[in-house]
Amino acid sequence: MVRTDDVEIVALDGRPIGATVIRPNVAPRAQLVIHGATAVPQRFYQRWAHHLAARGVAVVTYDYRGVGRSRSLPIARDPATMTDWIDDARVVQRWAARREPGVPLVAVGHSFGGQIATVIRPGADAIITVGAQGGYIGRFNAPRRQWLSLLMHGVIPGFVRAMGYLPGWAGLGEDLPAGVALQWARWCTAPDYLLSELPELRARMAAWRGPMFALSFDDDAFAPLQNVRWLLDRFGGADLEHRHVHVASLSPEPDGGVGHFGFFRDHRAGELWPMVDEFLQRLGVAPIVSEDERVLADLQYGMR
Repeated sequence: MVRTDDVEIVALDGRPIGATVIRPNVAPRAQLVIHGATAVPQRFYQRWAHHLAARGVAVVTYDYRGVGRSRSLPIARDPATMTDWIDDARVVQRWAARREPGVPLVAVGHSFGGQIATVIRPGADAIITVGAQGGYIGRFNAPRRQWLSLLMHGVIPGFVRAMGYLPGWAGLGEDLPAGVALQWARWCTAPDYLLSELPELRARMAAWRGPMFALSFDDDAFAPLQNVRWLLDRFGGADLEHRHVHVASLSPEPDGGVGHFGFFRDHRAGELWPMVDEFLQRLGVAPIVSEDERVLADLQYGMR
């Protein structure tokens, strides 16, 4: 069994960042912070977080300012940008490191979270990325490239002008503050993506040292392999293991493929979650769990 606690962490501007701590019922062997994707609330990661906690890893999830439990201002008046979200990631990871001193710290980055995982201070002992990529639309194939160009140049700025924010029903799932949506659109139209506005991050990405496990999927429409490789090439100092999963090699599932979000969903847990479990085992920060113990732990969570 595990314990779940909702907490608030103070952002640099004094606003509350809503976070959740999921702890095992024993002293944790490691602590893991999940840095989420754009417009994805932390509740999306809870199932996987409980899976990890059942294996002895304490997990911290959180929402960036303007999203989910960190939405403390009217969305049309929220000044947050993606640059501010990087600050949120730093604040949360610093809070987590102070909370469990002496325990190995692992940073997990999904999509945007993976783009920033190596530049967060204090640094993690290891990094895991899922569907992390450079978002430049020029590295997508047609016709998706043309559709994304219309989205970034026309649809997103148009909605922001009309409504003062980007509504979730426009396609991303969660409402986004204007500054977040517009900065993301600018990045996606620049070959250097976020480095076009934050060039100082280039050296930080290259300087990070440590084990890094990157997962990508060949049916991920948001993270084509060319963009995934562009991002991973920035991490020249990492001890990098990149596993690009061909979804056809997985068992057929009625719920379809993996895509950008399927790793965190239950229908692929039996095949995909052990990939990360094994990486953590190689680091020596998670116990080796038999298949019977794995099933029992997951059943215990399901009965909560």
